[in-house]
Amino acid sequence: MMGQIAQKMTMLKRWGKMLTGKTAVAVEQGLGRAYETGRLSGYYNDLTGKVTESTLHDEGGVPVSVIAGGARVHFPIAIFQYGLGCYDLAILKKGEAKHFLSSLRVCSEWALGAQREDGSWDAFGPIGSERYTVSSMAQGEGCSMLLRAHAAFGDERYRAAALKAAEFMLVDVDDGGVSSHDEGELFLEEYPQRPRRSVMNGWVFSLFGLYDASLADSRFAVPFEQSAETLARHLDDYDAGYWSYYDLEHRIASPAYHHLHIAQLRAMADLSGDARFSAKAEAYERYQESPANCRKAIARKALQKLTEKSDAVIVQ
Repeated sequence: MMGQIAQKMTMLKRWGKMLTGKTAVAVEQGLGRAYETGRLSGYYNDLTGKVTESTLHDEGGVPVSVIAGGARVHFPIAIFQYGLGCYDLAILKKGEAKHFLSSLRVCSEWALGAQREDGSWDAFGPIGSERYTVSSMAQGEGCSMLLRAHAAFGDERYRAAALKAAEFMLVDVDDGGVSSHDEGELFLEEYPQRPRRSVMNGWVFSLFGLYDASLADSRFAVPFEQSAETLARHLDDYDAGYWSYYDLEHRIASPAYHHLHIAQLRAMADLSGDARFSAKAEAYERYQESPANCRKAIARKALQKLTEKSDAVIVQ
């Protein structure tokens, strides 16, 4: 009982930091500042806020995360986002490009060493999850980071590992993978399970990876288009009428995630050419302009955090 109380207190403390922007887990992620459609360049969401002086590293320079209990672990998603942020900073701050690209290489070498034979990474085991291991979000972001490392350094190992990551993204959940193929639709699952949870931000990060893979290898173009169409068709499922839902289990999005959804939808409109994404982004922007909507979303989110049991908690 005391363990559950301590975990709830840790979660509330973490969520309080998320609300005030004092944790790298949920820093503001607007639209990417250096991306271009049709070619590999900057990333589609701005992850440069993940690269700060307060970021913790191991002795080799690889970013580490702190989980409940104080252990420092290698969390693949955090490492990939850090690497992607470094790549964008190398573009945006050309005078410091060498420094940021050096960090990208460190993250990419870690990714090669941690990638399993089937192309996957253990995304959630390191942070204490007993329910989840693989994640489409980790696969997509790992693919995106490694393809940028290949562009920066020309090392074919990075390209090969990136495409293996993309291939695993298309393995069905029932076969131990991270996607759900359902009557011609393709869902990409940050948290693979039945029934589908389909976390919105994780799905989009996964799509970014498939898009990048399609630029490197045309065989990934059709899966990207199929999954982008699937998401566009289901956008209303994430609309609470006053705010966005985090997933299809109708967890309300925190303010940080709602803002992230808007930026992701803007990027998806650019990459796919589908106006449904920009229309939903505009609706979400109108929602957050209302103080009443914001208060309602925060109250509902706080209640959810108090009542739901978390499988793993990242403190920093």
